[in-house]
Amino acid sequence: MRIQASSSKQMKIPNTIFFKTASTLVITLLLLSIIILASTAYFVLVPVGKRSADDLAALLVLSAQTWTELPPETRPDFEKELITAHGIKLLEAEQPLEAADQMQFFIYRNLLQQALERRLGETSGIIMGVDAQYPEWIWLDIPIREQTLRFGFSKHRIGARPPVVFLAVLIAIAVLAVSAALIIALRLARPLALLSAATTAVGRGEKKSVSEDNGPDEIITLARNFNQMSREVSELLENRTTLLAGISHDLRTPLTRIRLALEINTDAINATLRSNFESDVEDMEQLLEQALLLAQGVDKKEQLQERDLVKLLSTLVAQIEAEWQVQHPDSECQIEFQADDALNASWLWPLPEQSLLRVLHNLIENSVRYGDNNPITIQLAKQGDYPLITILDRGPGIPKEEREAVFRPFYRLEESRNLMTGGSGLGLAIVRQLCQAQGWEITLHPRIGGGTEVRLLLSS
Repeated sequence: MRIQASSSKQMKIPNTIFFKTASTLVITLLLLSIIILASTAYFVLVPVGKRSADDLAALLVLSAQTWTELPPETRPDFEKELITAHGIKLLEAEQPLEAADQMQFFIYRNLLQQALERRLGETSGIIMGVDAQYPEWIWLDIPIREQTLRFGFSKHRIGARPPVVFLAVLIAIAVLAVSAALIIALRLARPLALLSAATTAVGRGEKKSVSEDNGPDEIITLARNFNQMSREVSELLENRTTLLAGISHDLRTPLTRIRLALEINTDAINATLRSNFESDVEDMEQLLEQALLLAQGVDKKEQLQERDLVKLLSTLVAQIEAEWQVQHPDSECQIEFQADDALNASWLWPLPEQSLLRVLHNLIENSVRYGDNNPITIQLAKQGDYPLITILDRGPGIPKEEREAVFRPFYRLEESRNLMTGGSGLGLAIVRQLCQAQGWEITLHPRIGGGTEVRLLLSS
């Protein structure tokens, strides 16, 4: 089975406290603002606009009726009085009006036209448009008594502009709502993000503390408790390391005596019995070494160096296969390395070489040990922009409920105490510890057709 490089990236909604808090506050405030503005427009602005349009319609209709009833010689005086007292021009329509911008004062135009039609008892005939001589005015042609009178009034007469007010208030509220939501979310999420980063560092075995000086009382108390916990965890790890180092040192002395006694009394001890003793001593020394390595943890990251992943993996695979064949000459297990077709012959990548080699060595040896003497495949591919190393075997597989448990120290699926079958139970624990220290992702999956698929993503 070949692994193909993944070139497409799916957009994912951030699953963070900041994003969720900010989006919730923004949506809530915007909905509340829209409800308030809609209610204000419906119950305040629209009724005020209707009243204003109705008053103006009444004045226009009254003026038109009065003008038609006046003698022709008195009409100019009435027109002057109308413009002086009410700011309304009255003309006889000689040419049709030009089309007006329908978007400007759209609501007020409709309200005014409806009010005029109600008073005149007509459903058509009223035309609103633009007079070329007075482009800054609003003009209406009103048919009355077989005449068409043209009334004009300044745009400033309208005064209130509900759509403009509604839009301006909506923009202002939206800006304030988004700003307030971001500030509130940032205040909530920032200390938690710092605490989360510190928790991750402590989980990797690092000494980490957070500030106890700023923030609300709850955050300060949480930071104080975390720092206390961090100190206790650090002390516990140091005590564990010291204890295991002491035990390791004390046990190495009698083991050395046993090894020396076996060398001195070579002829006096049965060859098979001596070989078994030597194998037991080697197993104990290996167990002590792994236990001490696990206890010491990884205090600092190894310095990164650019290495050719293709060459590094192919060399490591050949080395492990040769070692296994020497130790088990009757084994038919073969280890194959495959690089994805999308990769070049070489792939330089900055990495801590010794940590990666130890991780891969443990993983490959684990697959060989439990692979039921079947071929093992090591694959190198890309996942996004990062290297993905996959180790595939045809062993019995790992039950779903056991895939996390196998990373615990001294946990073994195989109950044997023999290192050749059951192992020490520390190999995968060391792998998990090194991966956490380097920020790598290590996961176990069932392989199609039987076996286990180990995925190691060098994500940082």
